[in-house]
Amino acid sequence: MRSRKMDGRAVSARWGAAVAVIVGAVTLSVGVPIAAAADSVVSTIPVASTTASATPTVVVSPDGSRLYVSDTNAGTVSVVDTATRTVLGTIPVAGPIGLAISPDGSRLYVVSTNPANVLVVVDTATRAAVASVPVGASPAGIAISPDGSRVYVSNSSGNGSTAVSVVDTATNTLVTSIVDAPGPRSMIVSPDGSRLFVSHTAPSSHDISIVSTATNTVTGTVAIGAFADAATGFAISADGSTLYVASANVGLLRVIDTATGTVTATISAGPGAYDVAVTPDGTRLYVTDSTANAVSVIDTATNAVVSTIAVGVTPRSLTISPDGAFAYVANTTSDTVSVIGIDTFPAITTATVPGGTIGSSYSTAIATTGSPAPTLSVSAGALPPGLSLAGGILSGTSTAVGSYTFTLAASSTVSGIPATATQSYTLVVAALPAGAPLNLTATAAGVTAELSWTAPTSDGGDAVSGYRIERSTDGAAFTTLVGDTQSTAVTFTDTGVTAGHTYRYRVFALNSAGASAPSNVAAVTFPAVATPVGSTPIGSAPPTPTDGSAATDAQSTLADTGSDVTAGDVTGPLSLAFGLIAAGVFAGVVRRRSRKA
Repeated sequence: MRSRKMDGRAVSARWGAAVAVIVGAVTLSVGVPIAAAADSVVSTIPVASTTASATPTVVVSPDGSRLYVSDTNAGTVSVVDTATRTVLGTIPVAGPIGLAISPDGSRLYVVSTNPANVLVVVDTATRAAVASVPVGASPAGIAISPDGSRVYVSNSSGNGSTAVSVVDTATNTLVTSIVDAPGPRSMIVSPDGSRLFVSHTAPSSHDISIVSTATNTVTGTVAIGAFADAATGFAISADGSTLYVASANVGLLRVIDTATGTVTATISAGPGAYDVAVTPDGTRLYVTDSTANAVSVIDTATNAVVSTIAVGVTPRSLTISPDGAFAYVANTTSDTVSVIGIDTFPAITTATVPGGTIGSSYSTAIATTGSPAPTLSVSAGALPPGLSLAGGILSGTSTAVGSYTFTLAASSTVSGIPATATQSYTLVVAALPAGAPLNLTATAAGVTAELSWTAPTSDGGDAVSGYRIERSTDGAAFTTLVGDTQSTAVTFTDTGVTAGHTYRYRVFALNSAGASAPSNVAAVTFPAVATPVGSTPIGSAPPTPTDGSAATDAQSTLADTGSDVTAGDVTGPLSLAFGLIAAGVFAGVVRRRSRKA
């Protein structure tokens, strides 16, 4: 949870001549840019009528809709609508210093020092105080547990046994005090609620205490250095592994490993580095510089100052909205809050792109997020021929069939940090059906139908792989004769024809898009065979003479031909030849027997 700073006494004037002492860390001294390279102040909100106010403290509601700003001299807490950036009203609290808000946003906790040392509990719906809990002497800092069950108040003038007051939020009562070194000030609770970090600003105590919230006892100490190095502001990473500590009198920001309690880096963050806040994604730190009237932006990956932003006069406390879109900076002397629009990293939110068709117009939008708006480009692979990317629109007319894989990059500079997001796509450009086959002809060739046609003039962008042939018999519906010839040959022989029928044909070209439109229809007729007068129809047995001899002779005559085919077995085209022979033989036998008779 964010720690909130307290009063103007948090920084002693005696610190001005102090020399920084760096303990157990590598110092990264980075020159602060003269002008802001990124981010910007988008609004300035007046929050009090008095001038020369003591240090204000600012907190934002969990849903980001309300901002609360304390003004010690005015004796008020201003309530700001973050959507309209206007003050909705004020809550009267004597000498308000530190602020904290419950995880559900229903309660605002205000440290009050004048005339009594109390923790004021405010109902945020009614903006009315509902409880006042006595705490220790000269309360200054405040922190709340992640579950909202405990509020911790540091008592800067309290003795060691009353250094930190622990308040039960369910009963609004003081349940215990934590024994600690004198001069406690800023505080912050780890994201898991297990530890409380407490800074100290007494000459005899200026290190950071680590308190177990389970036992309410000090379990460790982080050595800071000299008295001038005392912490004035805290922030902690979302996973609780890294603590960031601002020290105003030496203009330093320390990076502390919470597992080992050691300082791992020290960053020059401006001469008056007073308070610090970390973005929800953990990528950047925002540090108020009360001397330079600016906010320094630090890249947590490199611990380098990447930009500075000019704000109001004497900025001290600040907080960041839950969504990471804005930083709110309380300016002590200006009696204002500077609203900084925070740059956001680029992202490509379009997951897939639709397929296209060769020769057809194509257009699809590639959606991105990020502030400033990122620029899209092709970083790997290639777009389908005929398509181009401009202004977030992929468009054009595809000129080649195929499957194309490419990667798009969304690039921008975020708070002075170059940033790129990528997304890979596969775009399939489909073929069109081929044109219809041309000039189909069908010719009778003996007992077969010979088909011939011309290949289509257009293959639809993909080579023709075969043809489908359909046939209609005697005017019936077309049925598939051959589903796919699997050949680019433009001829076909139909052997399944029968005399006495008319056959109509049509042909379709096939490619990856399917079948084309049909060709022209070609027809061919196979005439029926006529039976001679007095002859036995083909495929019928000859008539049997009354004496019973003719049939035998006829069969014998057939046997004499040397053929193993009998008249009764022959069908189809061959029956014509054998039938005529049988009929002739039979007629001759009958005539001979008639003459003998």
